[in-house]
Amino acid sequence: MNYLQTTVLATLIALAAPAAWADDAPLAQPRSAKAATAPAVEPAAPVKISQQDKMRLCAKQATGKKGAERKTFMKNCLTKKA
Repeated sequence: MNYLQTTVLATLIALAAPAAWADDAPLAQPRSAKAATAPAVEPAAPVKISQQDKMRLCAKQATGKKGAERKTFMKNCLTKKA
C-alpha cells in the first residue's frame, strides 16, 4: 500500500468514525419552553416530476383517445405545472 492509498484510507476511517458513535448519544433532551410548543409546519414545496414521468402519466390518462384529440390532450397535459 503506497502513501496515497494509506492517506485516503485513514481519511475515510476518520470520516466514518463519528457516524458510528452517533448511536451512543443520549436520547433524552432537556425540556425547555420551546420544546413544549409544536414545531411550525412549513407549506409543502411543489414536487418536481421528471419529463419522463410526466409522459408516462399523461399517456396513461390519454388511453382511448386517438388522433387530434390525443395530440391536444397530451400537449395540454405535458405543459401543466406539476
